[in-house]
Amino acid sequence: MGYSRLLARYGRYAGLNRVLDLLPTKPLLLALNYHRIGDPQQTPYDPGVFSATAEGFHEQVRFLKRRFHLATPDEALEIIEGAKLRRTAILLTFDDGYRDNYETAFPILAAEGVQGAFFLPTSFVGTNHIAMWDMVAFIVKRSRLRRFRLPCAPLREFDLAADGEASVIGQVLSFYKSSGQGGEEFVAMLEEACDAPRPGGSERLFMDWSEAAAMLAGGMAIESHTHSHPPLSRVSGAALAGELAVSKRILEERLGHTVRFLAYPFGLPETISPAVFDAAREAGYRAAFSFFGGVNVPGTIERFNIRRQPVCPAEADTFQLRTTLMAAKAA
Repeated sequence: MGYSRLLARYGRYAGLNRVLDLLPTKPLLLALNYHRIGDPQQTPYDPGVFSATAEGFHEQVRFLKRRFHLATPDEALEIIEGAKLRRTAILLTFDDGYRDNYETAFPILAAEGVQGAFFLPTSFVGTNHIAMWDMVAFIVKRSRLRRFRLPCAPLREFDLAADGEASVIGQVLSFYKSSGQGGEEFVAMLEEACDAPRPGGSERLFMDWSEAAAMLAGGMAIESHTHSHPPLSRVSGAALAGELAVSKRILEERLGHTVRFLAYPFGLPETISPAVFDAAREAGYRAAFSFFGGVNVPGTIERFNIRRQPVCPAEADTFQLRTTLMAAKAA
């Protein structure tokens, strides 16, 4: 059991969480980032993309409403541009545009009167596209071999029996990101190594345009996550400009509103760069979000590198403790 989880569990009985509720919060912007909302045990795809169950997410929203100021994207932009803060403001963001964002997260946010910002890769919207991470997870879960090797990594063995599905999926995805292999080439190798087929693509995993429009009409913000979700540090010149401009244009044409924010795919230090920041500015975005943790202190916020804190599945006490501690210190 992790330290924070153990402390949260102890705090449940010792009254620590009630004490934490009394702590003053720092004047900062904390952007929380979610992906899928639902049960990771029930998916044939990547369980690591789930941030919370429906029940857990609803508990989190209620806690955040009680404890903090939940900022709208408009307010977040004002903070980025220098507006004064008296306490922590929290912005809820969602990446990738999975259908469960519409079917599960949206009704919860609407019922609680909270505005979330949803970042969509426009080439995914309304299609039966299967993302690389889901493709890998599907194949690994159906592997007929408990141990397998990949031709591009003949000395490395992936051991489902010893490490379990979730760990091996993570290992394979980490290797793919560092391998430089093309997506189609890698999937074909994985199919052969696991003696298992890729998914057929008959299920629509991502929201369509009518669902995105309903969310916008229902008070949510719909923003850009590029067009095809590439690691932007590997894209340059006209291709980089196109990824950013095409997504913004499609969203504005299809939904009839101005797109101001961008969330970088993957959003890790190795997938973004000053050149990417410049391209986002030139494409007309007013701010952009990364995805490697941290909080944003007014006066020091990088407009095109706004930190976001990933949300991972956790018991309610653990989520509350972690969030409260982040808000109580400027890091």
